[in-house]
Amino acid sequence: MSMEKNKRSFFRLRFQQPLCAELKIIGMADLEPEFKTRKAALLDLSAGGARFFTADPLPDESRLLIELKFAALAKEYRALGMLVRSGQTETGHPEYCIQFSHNETETAALTSMLNQLAIKLRKTTVISQCSFCTEKELAEFGILRAEPAR
Repeated sequence: MSMEKNKRSFFRLRFQQPLCAELKIIGMADLEPEFKTRKAALLDLSAGGARFFTADPLPDESRLLIELKFAALAKEYRALGMLVRSGQTETGHPEYCIQFSHNETETAALTSMLNQLAIKLRKTTVISQCSFCTEKELAEFGILRAEPAR
């Protein structure tokens, strides 16, 4: 058994069905406008950051500034932060991690929403008041598949 200490500061909610988000790349003037916005599938989320897939790789730029926009519990959230990790899954799919740059109020609001969402997700994998990915959206990501609701 590993005794490695968990360095995370916030509770992390892992989704059985990914939460779809709009990803916007901020501050890259040389990037064509059509490549600045794309879909992302959030695999897990905390008040401090998120892990997600994209259908196509993001620009290979260190400390890329990103905004994620998603709906949760009938409210739209915009999370801004820096890309802190990028890689590929075993199947070669692009996977990324972002660390949010929030003030205390934004962090508290996200923490509260995540706690409420975690309670609701104990009973089902998808909630209508959230931007969970549809089967069609998941197909755009290639390897992701929705799990049937319990």
